[in-house]
Amino acid sequence: MVTFTADTDGTPPAVWTTALDAAGLTPFPLDALTRLVVVAAHPDDETLGAAGLLASATTAGVDIDVVVACDGEASHPHSPTHTPAQLAAIRRGEVAAALAVVAPGATMTLLHLPDGGLTDRLAPMTEAIALVLARGGSGPVVVVSPWIGDGHPDHHAAGTAASDAARTHPGATVLQYPIWAWHWGTPDAGDVPLHRLRALRLTAAVAEAKGRALAAHHSQVTPLSEAPGDEMLLPRTLTAFFEAGTEYFLTPAAADTRPPPTAFPGVPDPSAFPVGSSAAADGSLGRGFFDDFYGDRTDPWEFETRWYEERKRDLTLASLPRRRFRSAFEPGCSIGVLTAGLAARSDRLLAADIARRPLDLARRRLRDATHVAFEQLQVPRDWPAGPFDLVVLSEVGYYCDSDDLDRLIDRAVASLTDDGVLVACHWRHPVAEYPLRGDDVHDRLRERSGLDVLATHVEADFRLDVLVRPPAVSVAAADGLLG
Repeated sequence: MVTFTADTDGTPPAVWTTALDAAGLTPFPLDALTRLVVVAAHPDDETLGAAGLLASATTAGVDIDVVVACDGEASHPHSPTHTPAQLAAIRRGEVAAALAVVAPGATMTLLHLPDGGLTDRLAPMTEAIALVLARGGSGPVVVVSPWIGDGHPDHHAAGTAASDAARTHPGATVLQYPIWAWHWGTPDAGDVPLHRLRALRLTAAVAEAKGRALAAHHSQVTPLSEAPGDEMLLPRTLTAFFEAGTEYFLTPAAADTRPPPTAFPGVPDPSAFPVGSSAAADGSLGRGFFDDFYGDRTDPWEFETRWYEERKRDLTLASLPRRRFRSAFEPGCSIGVLTAGLAARSDRLLAADIARRPLDLARRRLRDATHVAFEQLQVPRDWPAGPFDLVVLSEVGYYCDSDDLDRLIDRAVASLTDDGVLVACHWRHPVAEYPLRGDDVHDRLRERSGLDVLATHVEADFRLDVLVRPPAVSVAAADGLLG
């Protein structure tokens, strides 16, 4: 995850606009728009990401709903002058004022969910968005929400809820807008998939209206006061990007391999593939596989009861070359049994899984571990910003096809600190449903990662590798036992 502060240096807007202009992006098909639902995690997301779209759709006479998940009460947690309740009231007024500028005829729905806690409110948020969709009848609708890869847990949750709600509405098409990724990401790193972007060029009048709407969010673009804790929240490099005259929207991950629907050309129909499915849907296993596998079961792999699993877990934890880690990431955490062991060795731990059922069980298991966060992610498509000094790939690599495995390795290595450790552990026997075998994963990891092997353990059933940035230094040497 990313820490957002106004004094954090961000990527200059010119770096992004140069790359975006050179990418030859597909235009946003505004002419095909008949109904629009814009979802915002916080008041101001709708303005930053989609105010130009809202203004353009209003001019075209499009029916518009705006859903704002939280009141933004946590934007200034250390403010000495404003309570959370006061901030919530201010920000509700700001979003109403902003919409009065760009979409005065829009219907606004405020959900009043907790700012910073949307991940734990996915069900009510999804249900509320689905009700808004149903309220407009069964015709075509474009659902626009924050991008799940934006690096903010509330944005990920809002994007997930919007996509899940869209699955209940046959005429819905999903698009997502990045916000913070323009700040922390760079084009060279591929942090925003340019090939999936659709560009909406704003007219001068629409761009001017967007500027006035953004200014309406005065609690975010100006300091609350001169006191420490009341600083301006939105960095100038970020707001400058959104004033550049173009808005960008991401199509779903499978956009390049699916034909567009006739109702909304240029954008894939989300009903054609499951939300959360991989870009290589015919290779890597998607969310549907794991939702079906878990069903209502609490421990389908018997992590809690099998001696094999307990022993393998103990060996994995014993292989960690340091007593403690600053920031760890465990994708594919399942029900959180290994997560509990990693939590005891980490100052901060992010645990993720593609399926909601095991993630809820893991969250319940570690409910008292306040330094552990949980997110529903599909790696490698979704990847938190990091950095991490420990990444644990335990029984996840063989769910990928070859291309996604390469992406998994690349993203894991890129997120490691200079002293970072990557641990991989996988079952070696073939499984018919899995695209790869455990040995395929470990062989490719050694070939592609550029990391040194610090330790390895191989037996008939599983393989365990510990990799570090070169040069590898043994635990004894690091502990001062060698001259």
